[in-house]
Amino acid sequence: MLLTPKWLAGHVLALSLIVLFTTFGFWQLGRLGERQQANAVVAERMAGEAQPLGELRERYGEEPDEWAYRRVTVRGRYDHGSEMLLRSRSRDGQPGWHVLTPLVQQSGMALLVDRGWVPYRMDDPPVEAASPPGGSVFLEGLVRAEQDPPEGWLSQFAPRDPEEGPLRTAYYVDVERLAAQLPYPLEPVYLELSAQTPANEGTLPLPSQTPELERGSHLSYALQWFTFALIGVVGYGLLLRSTVQSRRGAEKSQ
Repeated sequence: MLLTPKWLAGHVLALSLIVLFTTFGFWQLGRLGERQQANAVVAERMAGEAQPLGELRERYGEEPDEWAYRRVTVRGRYDHGSEMLLRSRSRDGQPGWHVLTPLVQQSGMALLVDRGWVPYRMDDPPVEAASPPGGSVFLEGLVRAEQDPPEGWLSQFAPRDPEEGPLRTAYYVDVERLAAQLPYPLEPVYLELSAQTPANEGTLPLPSQTPELERGSHLSYALQWFTFALIGVVGYGLLLRSTVQSRRGAEKSQ
């Protein structure tokens, strides 16, 4: 009975689903492994000694991904008048902005510096209550890769900055987009400020918090797919057993 065309089709369907669920489970485990490897690289870079930004440029050239999450030092002058605000940055549950200020180096190249968080009421850049020091400053911070707006189907749901025109507030640190409104070339990355000499006179902006290295939900997703596969194996096995027993009972009663 279990070898009739109807049942053979059911066997193929059940087996296909079990294989598919198992494949998805191993795929999620693979994604978990990739995330753990990436986190290990980031942790190693963040734990390293700070090095001058110029040395980073000489070593890695125009490869921003190789710059990312390395600690650097840099000297220059803030262009407070060209300051911008980054949208949707909360801290301790409070809405606010991050202050993004260009730092012009002696070479003429500028580096965008995320100087930290200010409350939402301070929505008019340049933020005078969080003004940076005038003159030359020496910074230490964490290099971050620029933030590209989402593409593909995700772009339909994600916030976006206008494609043209100067920006006073922005959702992303899109270096290429922001360079169009500045009178000097920009480094291909930006800096998350950790320390500054001389320091600001006031308490704002509050420094950015250290990025958290999360594993994501890949392990829980993998367990879910393996659970579905196990349910399929056990459930289909019980169905076959019940069907055979019912058939045998019917034959004995005849």
